Amino acid sequence: MASRYAQMPRRVLNVDWAKDAGPLDMRYHSMGIGGISSLPPSAKIVDKMALLKPRFIRIFLQEYFYIYPKHGVYDWSRLDPYMDAVHAMGGDIMASICIKPKVLYPELDESIWMPNDVTEWQELIRALVLRYSKEKPYVTHWAIANEQNIGELGGCPYLIEDPDDYFKYYKLTAAPIREALPGIKVGGPSNASGAGNSLYDDGTADYLARFVELCKLHNEPVDFVCYNRYSDDPATHAFIGRRVRNALDKHNPDVKLYMTEFNNALIINSNPSLEEDAFDPARPASLAASILAFHEDGCLDGSFEYHIYDQNNDPNEFAPWYSRVRYMAEHWNDIPHRLGLFDLDGKARPLYCMYHMLYEMIGKRIIMSGTDHILRGIASINQDRTMSMFLTNFSVEGSYDSVTQFKFKNTEKGMYRVIVTRIDRETATHMKMNSIDMIEPVENRLVYAYPDFHFDVFTPADSVTLIQLVKQ
Repeated sequence: MASRYAQMPRRVLNVDWAKDAGPLDMRYHSMGIGGISSLPPSAKIVDKMALLKPRFIRIFLQEYFYIYPKHGVYDWSRLDPYMDAVHAMGGDIMASICIKPKVLYPELDESIWMPNDVTEWQELIRALVLRYSKEKPYVTHWAIANEQNIGELGGCPYLIEDPDDYFKYYKLTAAPIREALPGIKVGGPSNASGAGNSLYDDGTADYLARFVELCKLHNEPVDFVCYNRYSDDPATHAFIGRRVRNALDKHNPDVKLYMTEFNNALIINSNPSLEEDAFDPARPASLAASILAFHEDGCLDGSFEYHIYDQNNDPNEFAPWYSRVRYMAEHWNDIPHRLGLFDLDGKARPLYCMYHMLYEMIGKRIIMSGTDHILRGIASINQDRTMSMFLTNFSVEGSYDSVTQFKFKNTEKGMYRVIVTRIDRETATHMKMNSIDMIEPVENRLVYAYPDFHFDVFTPADSVTLIQLVKQ
């Protein structure tokens, strides 16, 4: 009986293990959390994230931590356990400052961004930095404001639509950070650049470029800027990232560029919000494809998938300092977006497995040819001589099932164990039904590889595949 796989299209990828393309470490694509609840992540989530070993985690600090309840009074009781838990996940922290203490901002108005006492505000920021970059050496990067160009619609209390105004706010906030710890990285903002697969970026490139231009004109240091984007399309992600990078380079090519919120397109009130969506393999396939598109372009210095775990929203935490309380509750209770690597109780999702697979790509990058805008991939070899290939089969126009044949050149001859791990509809469903944290390999066998070793792997539509040859 003829195999159904024989009727599928066959792609051929050529890998030459003698062609070293330089060092590779895909952990510069990481993840973030924050903005919804003051509760720290559970020990279960912390432990599972520590296994992932991220290099960098991005958070944003909302007013619900109430670190400045009265003039001259600092209260770290809510924020300390949160920061301790995030730090325990591993890696450095980028913290976005989004606090708005009532004693410095007595009016509930997102358009008011200037504190009523600048000196007192700067003393507060200095104390915050000393607490979490010196006493507790967790934060290496301080970002100033999140989605300030859309304000409360972005989940934060500041609306600063004019980049010239943002520069003033940045300058008065950055000064005490640098005074507290000279050499600490300071930047911002995390501009909201819309959602969906349109190439329209809502003016993000212009806003960030103007801010960087002002920093240059006024000799104001800035280490990095950020933006957020939700889209399913790898080409759109890479296009927007390149547009922003090019705009920054006109004024200061040394400024780092991070995407601080990154995930699939958010479709609000048009599609149903279902738990099954969290286990759709197209989600990790889309993110993996976008990460590879960013890597090939080189426009980003890092990305942060948003977010590590799903959270529910308690409107009572937001009511004292935020006007769109029902809006936040609807987003995270009525129509949860299920963007997390985990649910609130720590149940892992395919996205968690995808990052585990991606983080195996470390060591030396090896030239692999034959990929395209649907089947994207990257190859590496590590210090233990393990050969790894990471593939994603995804396109917004539609991907298709295929068989991928690998043809090697200059393989180090010897015995290997071939391990193939794949996120697809079948393995993702098994993960959901059995509440397992990691997807088991779909193939695991011993081989003797000659320099011209070749083999076939099934790469279904909307899938992520990791192939590893482990030296025996």
